[in-house]
Amino acid sequence: MLPRPVVGVSNDGGKLTRSTGGRSVVARMTADLTIDAALLDMRSRYHRVRAAAFELGAILLQFRTLHRRWGESMSNRTGSVAQLGIVWVIFVVQMIGAGGVRAADGTTDAGTPVSSESAIPEIIVTAEKRSEDIRDVPLAITTATGQQLLTEGISDTSQLTKVVPSFTYQTSDYGTPIFAIRGVGFDDFSLGAGPTVTVYVDQVPLPFSVMTRGALLDIERVEVLKGPQGTLFGENATGGAVNYIAAKPTANFATGADLSYGRFNDGTVQGFVSGPIAEGLTARLSAQVERADGWQQSNSRPSDTLGRKDFANGRLLLDWKPVDNLGIELNLSGWRDRSDTQAGQFEAFTPSSPPAPINAPVYAALQNYPVSPSNPRAADWDANQSYRRGDHFYLASLREDWSFTDDFTLSAISSYSHYDAHTPLDADGTAYPDLFIDKNGLLTSLFQELRVAYAAGRIKWMLGANYQKDRIDEVDTDIFYSSNVFVGPYYFPGGRFLDTENVRTTSAFASLDYQLTDSFNAQASIRYSDQKRAFAGCFGDLGDGKAAAAVGLLSSILSGTPTTVAPGSCLTLSTTTFKPLPIVVSNLDESNVPWRMSLNWKAAADTMFYASVTKGFKAGSYSVPAAVLDSQLDPVTQESVLAYEIGFKAWLAGGRAQLTGATFYYDYRNKQLDGHVLNPIFGPLQQLINIPKSRVLGSELELTLRPWESLRISSGVTYLDSRVEDNPLPPAQPRDPLGNLIDYTGESFPNTPRWLAVTDSEYSFPLAGFKGFLGGTATYRSKTNAAFSELPLFRIDAYAVLDARLGIESPNAKWRVQLYGRNVTDKYYWTGVSRNIDTVIRFAGMPATYGIEGSFLY
Repeated sequence: MLPRPVVGVSNDGGKLTRSTGGRSVVARMTADLTIDAALLDMRSRYHRVRAAAFELGAILLQFRTLHRRWGESMSNRTGSVAQLGIVWVIFVVQMIGAGGVRAADGTTDAGTPVSSESAIPEIIVTAEKRSEDIRDVPLAITTATGQQLLTEGISDTSQLTKVVPSFTYQTSDYGTPIFAIRGVGFDDFSLGAGPTVTVYVDQVPLPFSVMTRGALLDIERVEVLKGPQGTLFGENATGGAVNYIAAKPTANFATGADLSYGRFNDGTVQGFVSGPIAEGLTARLSAQVERADGWQQSNSRPSDTLGRKDFANGRLLLDWKPVDNLGIELNLSGWRDRSDTQAGQFEAFTPSSPPAPINAPVYAALQNYPVSPSNPRAADWDANQSYRRGDHFYLASLREDWSFTDDFTLSAISSYSHYDAHTPLDADGTAYPDLFIDKNGLLTSLFQELRVAYAAGRIKWMLGANYQKDRIDEVDTDIFYSSNVFVGPYYFPGGRFLDTENVRTTSAFASLDYQLTDSFNAQASIRYSDQKRAFAGCFGDLGDGKAAAAVGLLSSILSGTPTTVAPGSCLTLSTTTFKPLPIVVSNLDESNVPWRMSLNWKAAADTMFYASVTKGFKAGSYSVPAAVLDSQLDPVTQESVLAYEIGFKAWLAGGRAQLTGATFYYDYRNKQLDGHVLNPIFGPLQQLINIPKSRVLGSELELTLRPWESLRISSGVTYLDSRVEDNPLPPAQPRDPLGNLIDYTGESFPNTPRWLAVTDSEYSFPLAGFKGFLGGTATYRSKTNAAFSELPLFRIDAYAVLDARLGIESPNAKWRVQLYGRNVTDKYYWTGVSRNIDTVIRFAGMPATYGIEGSFLY
């Protein structure tokens, strides 16, 4: 920097002072040096950001090259696990070489000192039912802290799409949530549908997806485990598992709260109180209340809204240590949901029956019904109906951990969960009552697990067993003034679906972890499961005798003898005699042996490669369609998957970068997917089918960067290529939602985008003695189809959603206030498409919302 001109010189008390416009040169030079240091720091940060950008670009190019090579090898069937492993090793070695390995003087290649504050913090997970550093676990895992979920506005499992790139969510036709990981999901409208992604709270299962609504209350972190998890977590985890870790009671008194208010008068208050209550006994009480006005607007009645939120949630945790080597944890939790269900957006009138005098009112009402605007708030529903839920959930669990020696630990988990549902919804997207559904049910689950674990020297092993007893009682009342509900002169605008199931599952499992050398580790695990499922159900008359008269006529025609059916009776006919059955009774007894083997190599202290082969199973299931024939109530049998996976985990640049990746191939047998069958009365209806052979291949990459202490960037991308390789076996026929015969071979799984991506970043800066921050989250999903078919009506377009936040935090992180915007571009997108009898509807994502949120800790 050039010296500034000297304006004057004076001698003051023996001190030589130079002045430049009235200011001392010393002061000016000090200011100049401060400015120069700031400029140099900004320049250094600029170069580091640019270097990180180039590094990220190189990573993505390498990832693209890797996937291309791998895809070619798989398509040619010449690739092997060893070949894929070599490709991954080369890829990670190149990334480590480009990632700024720490020099001997403790600096990176950019010359920036490595700081422990700027390094990515250590993450401890319980993915293998023991506490371990995530760097030592040979599984693909994505984690997020409770604070991160609060900051990003994630309050429900369905919103994990914002942090897990391979996680997807949709709502079934009857409102049941459907979770998928890596394209592996399960679409069924029954309350008791078994998932492919099972959710746990502190390893306590929530066996049905409808039970997960309140699982995110006051949590420490979430662990999303990708790939089949059947050996340690049991059946129905072929896609993966989500394990929430609740925030535990504290040894000292602590309290905190989070309050938010936003568009549509959306207000949330949640908080906790924690601390000791006696010697060795601590407690934590958490509570949450959410309220909001309706966000959907009726197309036919502009002043009418839907989508009100009314949700309350609570949990009490008690931790007791009567002696040093024994810990006991009691969890009492529950929630109630009185929120509105979501209405679909009308897209098309697709009648199930041709026009006739008896269904003329349906054609008159819907043939020229206006298509819903491309506006997320626009929808329609029947007037003078309540769409308020009446759902309640309760959970009680008890866990004991006894370390009876330094090497052995005995653990026992007991739980009972209870879910009571009343879920009304409009399923046709119009103000005409083509289909109104009132779903009612009761789900209970009793779970018991006992296991012993040993860890000493090079060996870790675990032995355990568990027992689960589930009860499913479901009664769906449907009102349908549709085109197809008549036989001869009898028109019946309603019916009832009955489903009762008793399920008992007994399992035993074992795992072994052996350190072969200082660098190589081998793992193996296995489980035996036996499930007995008893079913009783039917399609029945509402009690007014209208459906009974119509089915009685149908039975008379098909059987050749007159048939009379009493009002309120079951209407399902025998496939052989075509006479009504009092009820359909069936049993499904299945057993399976999932297993997993992996070999892991620690190439360096912060770099791991792993290769695994896993066999997983999903239990068989009953669906509850409008079953005119008892064959429609035949269950789908259990599916199996043989999963090959190779992955790596690397911590680079002195802990400032975390890079993980995996490539996987899933070979499925009897995959349970949503197909369509022809019903003698109703025409094409949704029904579960087994696909004899199918597969999923894909790759994923996740990167977390801390270029400096004030900037964090997390990004992830997943590529999925799913394919049906065989059509369903007779008597099932491959049909599209409109009933047309098609060929499923070569089609992708429904609701399985090829590309999924997530990125989140936050930059913090000094602000008047406090810490300011600016952040945002972007999610992307490529196009997909909602059902088997190439019909444009069932396409789900690609979309990207952007969230943003701006706020201030105290220096000690005790309080935080932020302004937030979600879907700030007001992007119109939809997450599902359904055809219900006569109409095709879309389920739109939320419009732009914005508000303020504040939290504090004491």
